[in-house]
Amino acid sequence: SLHKLGVNAKKLIDASNEQIAKIIGCKNDDIIYTSCASESTNLAIKGVALRNKKRGMHIITTNLEHSSIYGPVGYLTNLGFEVDFVKTNEFGIVDIDDLKNLLREDTVLVSIGAVNSETGVKQNIEEIAKLLKNYKCYFHVDATQAVGKVRIDYSDVDLISFTAHKFFGPKGVG
Repeated sequence: SLHKLGVNAKKLIDASNEQIAKIIGCKNDDIIYTSCASESTNLAIKGVALRNKKRGMHIITTNLEHSSIYGPVGYLTNLGFEVDFVKTNEFGIVDIDDLKNLLREDTVLVSIGAVNSETGVKQNIEEIAKLLKNYKCYFHVDATQAVGKVRIDYSDVDLISFTAHKFFGPKGVG
């Protein structure tokens, strides 16, 4: 809106976008606000998969993800997508060799949480992102438990989901 309150609100949103972009290493225009991390995850996973289904219908994730990952992934399996679960080692870390073996020409998405909400295990997002740059698939990271807590270079990640209240922001902003 062009009235004073609208202009002031726009300034605050722009300032927030600049802060978020700096933290996660993206452009201000790359940020999409949702009501929560689950909605962000749904938008990212379903959006990429459905937009690229002519190129492939294969998704890779882990057995250690939040339920907000399994919901959209389950929905996509009902539409004919195939899902593989990458192995993790005894410490819960993604097995990079297994991930390499699972990647196929028709893989459209890999979705891995940066930090597990129950175990606290931190995945090597930077290493996975560098590996996936050699493939024609998107990399989604659920960073809900990581943003504002641990430093991760997201510059090679395609899609990131998180929620503001996990790092002292307002509830209802994903």
